[in-house]
Amino acid sequence: MANLELIKKLNLKYSKRSPFTVSTKSFSLNESFDTRNIELSIQNNIRALGSNYTAYFDEGKDAEVVLLFIDICNFSTRFGHLNGKQISQYFDEYYDLIIPIIYKYGGEIDKIIGDGIICLFGQPFIQKTLQDCLNEADKCAKEIIKETYSSNKFESKIAFHFGKINYFKNKSGFYNELTVVGKPLTELFRLESISENERINYFVNYKYVENWNSKINAGSILWELEEIKEVPEKLKGVDYKYIQTNKYWLVK
Repeated sequence: MANLELIKKLNLKYSKRSPFTVSTKSFSLNESFDTRNIELSIQNNIRALGSNYTAYFDEGKDAEVVLLFIDICNFSTRFGHLNGKQISQYFDEYYDLIIPIIYKYGGEIDKIIGDGIICLFGQPFIQKTLQDCLNEADKCAKEIIKETYSSNKFESKIAFHFGKINYFKNKSGFYNELTVVGKPLTELFRLESISENERINYFVNYKYVENWNSKINAGSILWELEEIKEVPEKLKGVDYKYIQTNKYWLVK
C-alpha cells in the first residue's frame, strides 16, 4: 500500500526531486477522525501533485509499470540474534544503500515490509514508455545486486515483474494511502516466494528476455542467464509456466 506521507518523507530524506516534496500537505489530527475530511484531504493532496497524478490516483487510469521486490537473503536465519534496536539500525543502513539506487533510476517506493522493499517504475512517477521503464528498472536491479554481492551483510535478491495496475484510494483509513491493485502485484509476491538468492528472478516473458540478452556482458562484469525452470505446481495465481534467473559474476 503506497502511503503518500511515506513517499514524501523518503523523497525529502534522500533528496529526490518530485512533486511530493513541494506540493503535498500533512494530515491534521482532526481530519483523521472524520471520514469526509479524510477523503477530501486525500483528493486535495492528489490534486496538488498535478493533473498527471490526478488521472492515475483519483480517476483510476490504468498504469503499465515495472515492479521490483527487493529483499535481503535469509534475513530471519542470519540476523535472528539481533535485538530491536540493532534490527532498526541494520534496516536504516540497508535503506540508505538501496533507496538512493532506486531513486537514481526514477523508481518510487510502494511499500517497505521490514527487509523487503517494493518499488515501481512507471506512471505517474515516470513519464516514459514501458520499454524505457524496463530499461531503468533493469539497470536499478543490476546495480543493487552488484552493490550487495557477497557483502556478508546486505546480500539481496530481486523479483522482477511488470504489467498493468491501478491505484485505488483507501477512504476508510487514517492515512494518505493508495492501494496498488492488479494481477502483476499478486504475481510479484508469488515470484518473490521462490526467488533465488543474489539473483534477479523473473517470469519468462519475451519482452524481458530480449532485454536481458542485449546486456549480458559489460566490461569486467558478467551477467549469466541461468537455466529456465518450470514454475512449481504449488505456485498458484500466475499465468506463467517458466522462470529464469540472472546471476552476477565479478570477473577478475
